Order: sequence, then structure tokens, then C-alpha cells
Amino acid sequence: MPDYSRRTLLKTAATSAAIGVAGSLESQTDLPAEFAVEDQRPFRGQTRRLKITNRGRYVTALIFSVDYPTHFRLKPEFHPVLTPKGYPVTDSHQFCFIHHQSVMCGHGRVRAADGRVIDFYRKLNFPEEQRSDRWHTKERNLYHLGPSGIQEITSARWTAGEKVVIEFELSWRTREPDSAKGQEILKERRRYEVFQDSRHTVIDQFTRLVPASGEAVLEADRHSFCGVRVNDLIDPDEGGTMFDSEGRTNPAGNYWDAEGARKSPRWIDCTGRVGEAAVGIALMGHQANLRNQYYMQPWGLMEVSPALGEDVPFSVQSPFRFAARYVAHDGRASARELNHWYDRFAEKTPG
Repeated sequence: MPDYSRRTLLKTAATSAAIGVAGSLESQTDLPAEFAVEDQRPFRGQTRRLKITNRGRYVTALIFSVDYPTHFRLKPEFHPVLTPKGYPVTDSHQFCFIHHQSVMCGHGRVRAADGRVIDFYRKLNFPEEQRSDRWHTKERNLYHLGPSGIQEITSARWTAGEKVVIEFELSWRTREPDSAKGQEILKERRRYEVFQDSRHTVIDQFTRLVPASGEAVLEADRHSFCGVRVNDLIDPDEGGTMFDSEGRTNPAGNYWDAEGARKSPRWIDCTGRVGEAAVGIALMGHQANLRNQYYMQPWGLMEVSPALGEDVPFSVQSPFRFAARYVAHDGRASARELNHWYDRFAEKTPG
């Protein structure tokens, strides 16, 4: 009896597409990079993304945030993220936790200068006071929280050549039921750098965040700050493997101590198979960050943040800065290889 399950069909489609691309890449992987960015604005401009290619090969796309009923996305994301041979290693809007958006950035509890706490990570709707939440306590009833704010991109510019550099200005704003524009809470300058070699697709993010006024706080929360939801085909629940710089296999939960079983790693990697190909993606924080605390789950989430277990106050005079690197790879990555990518990232000045 043929297997027409969703997972089998997804696996077959991903494998077929990747094999077709990979066959055309073998003679091109050593050519100098020649990136291009296509600014796409379909549906009469309701949505927007920057599609990134290298010598005509799809690398990734940066999708803009938008607050519209059929294009509801409150934070920007890179989706999909492809290895140089064309295999997708990230996922978005999986069967659970639709706020996990491929390569993403946000924070679940931002305390504004006026004391309000706003979620800039999840996709909470407007409050429904009459509904109860069986999975959360009264104080954290998700139906009573919200709405989540939006990271609105207010300006974007980029260059393309041997790599792609994208510079954003973002307004972290509230969403109001009777207004097209809410109140600005934070201002961000964000820079992405995207480049490749024969086996790796690398995305570097550099963030500078300040309050619109006064002082703001990233309250301790596990929905933070830079993260990736991996392809459902390669996560540990589906036979893939997470491992980190401390030699742990399939770690789960928070890792933020200086020593011991919960020591914070330098990096975390998730590798599995798409069809017959071994592929994966690693996440690492910059050593200049205030802290690099990690949160991982076997269904395919990896995060790095300074605020998983501790508050981070910041102001215009003392901005919040954070940098993270994502390394998608064809084949399995060794600890030595990932330490190399970590050390190379440490040489960069976050800015």
C-alpha cells in the first residue's frame, strides 16, 4: 500500500527538489560568489521579501513583517534557509508553535518605560477576557495577554556581491484595535550579512536596540532572542541529532551556567537527513555579548539570548547589543569545524 502521509510527501518533495538542484551545483561550488537580491512585493504590495541568490541559485529569503489577516507575521524571518547544495534546513509555522519562524529574532516580555509588558515574540491576538487557558495559570493566561507587538521595518538597504549585507531600521510597536499604528516602544538597527562557501551558508545578525524613551527592560523569558526552528525532517524527534560544544547529545531546556551540567555552550548544532543527504544548521552567540544563554528542544528549536534567566535593562545612553551566527551546512559538521566558525565570528566587531 503506497504511503501518502504528509511526512512522506514532504520528504519526497524536498529530496527531489534538492537532488535536482544539487546535480547542477557540483561544477559551481568553487566559483567566486556572485550574490543578487530581488526585492519582491506581490499582492499589490501587501507582502514583501528580499530573495537572495548566488549565481542564480536560491540561498534564502528575508520576509518582512506585516499585520494583515492573510499575511500575519509580526517579526521578520529568513525562510527558507538552504545549504549550498539546495537542501532546506529551517522550518516555519510548524504543526505547533506558529511563532517559531525559521531564523528569527524577538523577545517575549519587553517592559516599556511606562511599565507595560509587551510580547514581541509570539503571535498573541487581542485579549479575550471571557476565555480561560487550561495550559497556563491565571497570571499567564494567554487569552488575557496580548496583543503581541510588531517589529515593523521602517527602512531597508542592501548591497550584494561576494556577500549580501542588509541593514534595517525597525520600530517595535504596539498593535491597537482601532489604529493602524500603535505606540513605538523600541527602535532597532539590525544588520545581516549572508555569505557562502562550498559547504556552508552563513547568516550573521548584529542588533542595536534602544527604547523610544526612558529605559526599557528585556525581562527574563525563554522566548528570546535569536533563534531557529529547524526543518521538521532533521530535528531529534524525527531521527536527527542536536549536539553542542560541551559534547552533549540532544540537550533540552536551559543551558546558562558557567560550569557543570548546564554550562552554556559556544554553539549548538542540529543535523539530520533530507532524503539521503546529511544536512544541518548551527547557532552561536558572539563572545562580546552580555551573556550567551541557550535554550533547546528536541522538536527543533534552538535559541541564544542574554535574557533567558536574567533581566536586561537598557537605555538610549546604554543600548542593548547582541550578535548571533547561523551556519547551515551540507554533510555533518564536526566540533572542530564549528569551533572554527565560532572563532571566525569572534573576530568580527559587532558594531
